[in-house]
Amino acid sequence: MKLRLIIVLVIVLAVAGYAAYLCVHYFFYNEYRKYLPEYTFEEGNEFKELKDDSPNVEGMILAAENDYLKLYTNTTTTEIAIYDKRSGAITYSNPVNRSDDPIASGNNMVDLNSQFVLTYYDISMTEIKMYNYDYSVEKGQYEIERLKDGIRYTYLLGNMENPTGLIPLYITEERLQEKILSKLTDKEARSIRTSYVKSKDIDGFLELASGVKGSKVGLQKMNKLIEKAGYTQADYDEDAAAASGGEIPERTTFTIPLEYRLVEDRLEVTIPTSGIKETGSGRLSNISLLCYFGAGGSDEEGYIMVPNGSGSLINFNNGKKTERYNQYVYGMDETTQSFTKVEDTEKARLPVYGIKHADSAVFAEITSGEAMADIVANVSGNTNSYNNVYADFLIRGSEEVYMFGASGVSADLPTLEKDIYQMDLTVSFAFLNGEEADYSGMANYYRNQLIERGELTQKEEEEALPFYLDIVGGIQRQESFLGTPYTSVYAMTTFDEAGMIVDALSDKQIQNIRMNYLGWFNNGYYHDVASNIKVDRELGGKRDLKKLYSKMNDAGYRLYGDVAFQRVSYAAEGTFKYNYKMENAQYYAGYPIGLGMTNPVYLRQNGTGYMESMYNVLSPKFLVRYVDKFLGKIDKVALSGVSLRDMGDMLASDKKRSNIINRENTKYVVLGQLERLDQQIDNLMMNGGNSYSFKYAEDLINVPASHNPFYIVDEEIPFYQMVIHGSIDYTTGAINLSDSYDKQDILLRMLEFGTAPHFTLSYEESSDMKYTGMNYMYTTQYTTWLEDAAELYQSANKVLKHVVNSAITDHSILGNGVRKVTYDNGVTIYINYNGEDKDIEGVTIPSMGYVLEGVAE
Repeated sequence: MKLRLIIVLVIVLAVAGYAAYLCVHYFFYNEYRKYLPEYTFEEGNEFKELKDDSPNVEGMILAAENDYLKLYTNTTTTEIAIYDKRSGAITYSNPVNRSDDPIASGNNMVDLNSQFVLTYYDISMTEIKMYNYDYSVEKGQYEIERLKDGIRYTYLLGNMENPTGLIPLYITEERLQEKILSKLTDKEARSIRTSYVKSKDIDGFLELASGVKGSKVGLQKMNKLIEKAGYTQADYDEDAAAASGGEIPERTTFTIPLEYRLVEDRLEVTIPTSGIKETGSGRLSNISLLCYFGAGGSDEEGYIMVPNGSGSLINFNNGKKTERYNQYVYGMDETTQSFTKVEDTEKARLPVYGIKHADSAVFAEITSGEAMADIVANVSGNTNSYNNVYADFLIRGSEEVYMFGASGVSADLPTLEKDIYQMDLTVSFAFLNGEEADYSGMANYYRNQLIERGELTQKEEEEALPFYLDIVGGIQRQESFLGTPYTSVYAMTTFDEAGMIVDALSDKQIQNIRMNYLGWFNNGYYHDVASNIKVDRELGGKRDLKKLYSKMNDAGYRLYGDVAFQRVSYAAEGTFKYNYKMENAQYYAGYPIGLGMTNPVYLRQNGTGYMESMYNVLSPKFLVRYVDKFLGKIDKVALSGVSLRDMGDMLASDKKRSNIINRENTKYVVLGQLERLDQQIDNLMMNGGNSYSFKYAEDLINVPASHNPFYIVDEEIPFYQMVIHGSIDYTTGAINLSDSYDKQDILLRMLEFGTAPHFTLSYEESSDMKYTGMNYMYTTQYTTWLEDAAELYQSANKVLKHVVNSAITDHSILGNGVRKVTYDNGVTIYINYNGEDKDIEGVTIPSMGYVLEGVAE
């Protein structure tokens, strides 16, 4: 008996200990919270028009002014205008001549009159749009306050009137007689009384007849009689409350604050979601902000700049009205996309857009809330006559839930998250004029802003173009022993062999090598979680890694070790280091879909078809812990720096219902970890290069190599590269793994984009990876590419070594297939993609060639 008690006690203690471990290690672990920002809501004051000695905008009053700009507003329509003191240019929130638009009508005209558009779900989960103009401004349901350096409009959107006016839907016989019939003539009273029937739903009440509800004329006549009887809104509410058991059903309304501030030469426009209020059954999901700010008309020449991959231009009035541009900033949230593999596209890695007119331009940067935004652009001719671009913000998440009924009926129904995300939705608008009023001016302005904020810095002097070298090290491959399959680490390139490849490249006069070693620890490329660092012995272990580091360091090269933090390989599930049920990001709708399971975002695939290439998505809640553990180990490893595979490339939310972490919050958690990594590690290389990673990157790899050729876009531009050149060394994808290979075309694009060459190489034959998760690396054997790599590097370095430390100040499209790139040190490169020579600006550019000017002999 005593032994049984001891056994039971031990079991109870073990269970209690395990429960305590789960609580402390998972449920109560909230280190990520210290990286989240705090948002403030400025107290407003009474609005008074400012004295304006020289009015500049007709029909508006002065609301704020600084050394650069004047903010005007029309308090009747709530539209605003910015007057630029430097040029006299005026930018309006809404098109001035919109009432004359021959295309827009109905809701499309309301859209042109609005400063923002809400998308919400009603009680039946139907998606509905609501414009602030007809649901607030026209009804006079708004207030204006003065802020420091600006103003705030607070809008109440919703129909405060009853569907039937003052006519009660339900009323008792006694109340009808007392409040209405007794106050009217016999004829009037009879017409009212015959409009009511005995209610089938509520005992003791009369109900307005269905035929009367559907008659607009009948309702108008009844409302006049009821008003004559003195029946009021208070009476209506009292009868509605009595019919519903004491509660008046709330009307669906939304209170939205919209703030405008002048900050130096910019206008900052903000919707603080902490000030949003909802009543009734409606639930907000999206807000589209200032959709027509600076819009271009159908009679104007100009273009829209969008951050589509490297960058794109959409010409005004290009006739492509059947499609609009719409792209998520930083790509799609991996937690919310379906298991279906989406089309591979270049991401929008910059939270910016712009619009150019003849002599002026507006450049916009989403400075807060950008991780929840997508950028939308339209050309004239579809719903109205204007070319416009704007940001649309997700402020409450939703997911499709598959519902299957007993009768066999099924449907996908949206499930909404409970609360609105707490954040500021802020877009900063800058106003460019003269020679700066184009996409080059926008890039220059943005770069200078990033430098002022410390997110970019002038690069140290370099004498040669970098050469980016991915080395395929350890891979996971299935082997067999006595007929039993098992997975082992196979060395595609050992550390000694990587040194041999470096020697071979150096012998070919390739300089400034930046090696990114893929698959160097914890079982190869698809490595285990980075909570521990075990250098793979199949590659030579720590000793040979140190020898490789010494070789690279002595030559002035850099050796980076590739690490993934947020995409956790399937291999980690077989260990006790990672608990996917607890640590994975989860779907909000996971519980009903999973029939009681948590249904984590689980085992996404990169398309190779092999288990090792599948991965879990780590919840941002636990990212801090893994970075902690990694930083505790990395100092003991001989590396020049760390290459972060996913922290500059993806932001994933966690929809776990008890602790939702939205994507904007994830951004701040990632930024906090990048700061810590940067403080302890000498050099950081970022894969992908989302803009928030610029501050911490010495090198960027796999940055956008082009734009996506969407139907609506007209020109590809290297806007991304124009922003960072001269501050961060960068390269696009590996040349030897590209879909097409034309050496001369690749060289010309490198010269236009200011890009360093990038190759992915291995010592062993790439056929050794055929039946592995690395089979997409189909041609990597280094001797195959040695000559081409040397030729491309020498050709590119011959030109770009003159500008490796310089900023691109101008990029011009001089005609079909001819480009001109100008640097701040006076160097100019002309590029001709045509099959014939071109004479432009007094320069003869050879076919499929270039001309370099501004270099001292």
